[in-house]
Amino acid sequence: MSDTTKASSLLSVSRLAFLNQQNDTALNLAKEAINLEPSNPDAYKCAGNALMSLERYDEAIKNYTHAVKNDPNNGNRYFDLGFAQATDGRLADAMYNLAIADELGCIPENMVQLYNLLGIICFDIGRYDDALINLDKAEQMIGIDADILQRKAIIHGMKNDLPSGINAANQLKLVTPSDYIGYKVAYKLLVQAGRLDEAEKELERAREYATTSMDYYEDCMNLEIERYHADGSKDHFNAALAAIEQGLRTARPTVSEAVESYINAAELYLQLEDPEKTIDCLKAAENPAGAFNNGFEIVVSTPELHTPSEYEIEAMIESDQEMIAERFGDYGLEELVESSEADEDGGHEFLTDLEDEPQPAPAPHKLDESKKYEFTQENKDQICRLYVGAYTQKRDYNKVLDYAKKMQASKNVHSSYVGKYTEANAMKELGSPAAASKYEETIKFFRNAMIKDPTDILAVTLRVQCYADIGSYAEAEELCGLLSKEMQEPLLEKINEAKVGGGDS
Repeated sequence: MSDTTKASSLLSVSRLAFLNQQNDTALNLAKEAINLEPSNPDAYKCAGNALMSLERYDEAIKNYTHAVKNDPNNGNRYFDLGFAQATDGRLADAMYNLAIADELGCIPENMVQLYNLLGIICFDIGRYDDALINLDKAEQMIGIDADILQRKAIIHGMKNDLPSGINAANQLKLVTPSDYIGYKVAYKLLVQAGRLDEAEKELERAREYATTSMDYYEDCMNLEIERYHADGSKDHFNAALAAIEQGLRTARPTVSEAVESYINAAELYLQLEDPEKTIDCLKAAENPAGAFNNGFEIVVSTPELHTPSEYEIEAMIESDQEMIAERFGDYGLEELVESSEADEDGGHEFLTDLEDEPQPAPAPHKLDESKKYEFTQENKDQICRLYVGAYTQKRDYNKVLDYAKKMQASKNVHSSYVGKYTEANAMKELGSPAAASKYEETIKFFRNAMIKDPTDILAVTLRVQCYADIGSYAEAEELCGLLSKEMQEPLLEKINEAKVGGGDS
């Protein structure tokens, strides 16, 4: 058997292994084929495909590069290479090779992905007009597509082109009429434009025509927060909590959605200065399945977000009658039945009639308590930060210290920094003799962070706060000069408050 025949056989089995997600086997078989035929571009493609699935992108790029060198006039080779480079974040290289693929031509499915990918890359680098051009090309090849419409709507939003964005959202509703996504996109665009009343109407439309999901109730919550930012009324926080509660009770959430809901509720209760309820929600977030299945209530009584008025109900009936008239001409359903020929007894026994049967009640939605939920680092940081806030409101600084130390262990720099400052501040509030040396250590830490990165604004801000806490107001005010006017104002206000407080003590 010749090397070419052996290589061909190996590649055939490699492709089958790849389709069955046996990526290591597919890779080893492709490598054997490469050893037999070092100039076979298909062997490098098979190896590259397996490496992509194994998330070994650098090696995949090397193999696709070899495929290009051995088949330089095939646009599909450049597409594979460009796709791998884009996945690995090498956007400039990806655009170069995808452009060559476009020029040489590819199989149709690759061309669709090519334009889609170029649209995504152009969006990521802020070339919104080019992104729209490429997405339009993809759409011309495959017709109306929900993912493409969603991207186009977002891009129009980035361009502040609200009419075009809403048009794309409306097309998205036509493609997926029962899905919330089209309404969600329109809602986001309207909020971004500051048109909150119209955003509320969009949510009302979604409630009437789409299947409401946790995304919907989260947007109801966010709308109330936007309204709070507009008028400052904390009543909106209570309405936001009601939206979260209603979503958990009606939308059949996943464990992840339950965690996010409980954390969001804790954020709102902290704003309402209710530390006990904040802590209750955080404990629910730490045991989401158990809390949900045992009926943990965010709010004791949850008002419905909206109950149709008599006028609205009549309008819906009228709308239904208009729809019937369109379908059946001048006859409504009753007139249509009456116009049909009756049997000898004057009845309509030929019409199918089903007796009403009792419908079993749907099983209550439960979350799986057998699997331990893996919290994201963001979740862990949020929970620690909220515990710090709640126990600070309760003036339980020993608990604040516990969570401050947990925050310091975070891989997130922001959380780690805040944890360091919070530890020093809690020690001061407890009257610890070691508080002064802890502040000195903390100030030194933030000074070193500023030396390493002069643009580290958080380090500057927390260092200013440390100086204010220990009464070094001149140093605090001097450091404030490094910040923008917008950032200076709240810090200077805190410094002045600290001066007054220090004078009173």
